[in-house]
Amino acid sequence: MKSPGIRENLNVGLFFSILVVLFFLEITTHLFEKAAGYYLKWENHTRPQLGRIWERDRENIAAQKKIESLLSSLNLQEQSAESIQSLKELFEKLSPSRPQVVSRRKFVQLYYDFPGQWAKNLIPAYDLIEIDADKNWQRVLLTQFGPWITVSFIDNQNFPIREVFLSADQLVEIQSTRTVQRGQLEDLGFRTETIFSLAEFLKIFKTLDPAAQKALFPDPQWFLRHNYHITRVGLLENPDPMNGGGSPLFGIEYETEFFTDVLLTPIPREITNNLLSQFERPGMEGAVDPETFMQGF
Repeated sequence: MKSPGIRENLNVGLFFSILVVLFFLEITTHLFEKAAGYYLKWENHTRPQLGRIWERDRENIAAQKKIESLLSSLNLQEQSAESIQSLKELFEKLSPSRPQVVSRRKFVQLYYDFPGQWAKNLIPAYDLIEIDADKNWQRVLLTQFGPWITVSFIDNQNFPIREVFLSADQLVEIQSTRTVQRGQLEDLGFRTETIFSLAEFLKIFKTLDPAAQKALFPDPQWFLRHNYHITRVGLLENPDPMNGGGSPLFGIEYETEFFTDVLLTPIPREITNNLLSQFERPGMEGAVDPETFMQGF
């Protein structure tokens, strides 16, 4: 008869012992607050978060989602930029509301794929080597704010390694050094007497000093890599007669797979005079005589 009473006393004692232990844990470790916090944080996402801790967590989650959205947008822009064929096209697509992103591989390809020196004026090749030395250069981000353009070289953590700042006017000035136009030399205003075959031109070209050669002709690998075949070259002494003549132009006519294009390069007048004076061709007397040549300017 005594055993049920003893058992009840043991149960009551055990119950109070558990309460004492829980009370002690609550005092020392704030067990119940932490348990409630973890429950609200991980088990009930639909419950509005209140208080300083929950507001901070919500801000962290929102910031993380924003970062993920920006990274996803950068990746999509980088993929869409793979079809761009030149640095000039890349900058033409740029606007204040439309930044451009290209991978490191694509930027290097475009940097060395334009038949001119203006890419080197954008950033020297030795600076690219320095940026690439730490093996963490990942992509290039181009942004425009009003008349200013920022070229940011981004690492694999999406932090800028180096930034180059350009004005829109400066970019136009850089890009104007060489242009490509569709058609033959005659279509662009070159006179027959100042158009020469490639073999005829190279005989004179090889006698020029290295500085003059560099000003006239791009690296031949640009033509060879694209399977472009040079047919003729020409000199346009007076490209803009309505506005005082402008700088003389040196034109390289070449055939692509489907079209004939002309690569145009502004050159100093002294180089033009030097070249024309070395060609011997009927009808060239006026071009060779400096007094006659300068009458058009």
